Amino acid sequence: MSVDPETEALSATGSGGSQSIGAQLVAARKARQLDIEKVAAELKLDVAIIRALESDNQAALPAPIFVKGYLRSYARLVGLAEDELVRTYNVQAGDLPPLTVSRLATRPARLLRLPSTRILRNVVMLLLLGIMIWLAWPVVEGLLQSRGETPDETQQGQLELPPPGL
Repeated sequence: MSVDPETEALSATGSGGSQSIGAQLVAARKARQLDIEKVAAELKLDVAIIRALESDNQAALPAPIFVKGYLRSYARLVGLAEDELVRTYNVQAGDLPPLTVSRLATRPARLLRLPSTRILRNVVMLLLLGIMIWLAWPVVEGLLQSRGETPDETQQGQLELPPPGL
C-alpha cells in the first residue's frame, strides 16, 4: 500500500502541535491551487525534490545548504515566511547556528609606525631622485654641447633661433 506524500505531510506534526515543514508547504500550495508539477516548473526543480520537501524526506534531499535555498524559494512562491521555515529546518536538521564574527583588538603600536614608515619611504625616494639627476647631468650636458649649446646659454635665454623662412 503506497502512502501519498501529501497525505503523509498533512498528518505529520511536530512537537507542540505545529505542522511540519512539509505539511506547511503542502497546505500553502493547495491554498494557492498549485499542483506539484507547476511548483517544480516554477522553481526549476525536479518533481522528486518537491515531493521530498513536502514529505520531509531528508534522505532524498541534497546537502542542507541547497535545501535551505529550495525552502526559501518555495516559501516565497506560496507566501510563507522564509526565515521561519529555514529556522525550523535548521532545528530539525540539527545544523549549528551561523558563525559569529568578533573583532580582535587593534594594535596601536602598528598604527603609530605607519606615518614614520611613509616619511622614511619618501626621504629615500627623494634621495634616489637626487642621485639619478646628479648621475644624468653629464649626459644632458653632453647632449646640449653636441647641439652647439652650452648649459649657460640655455639658462640665460641667449639661445639663437634660425631666422624665419629658412
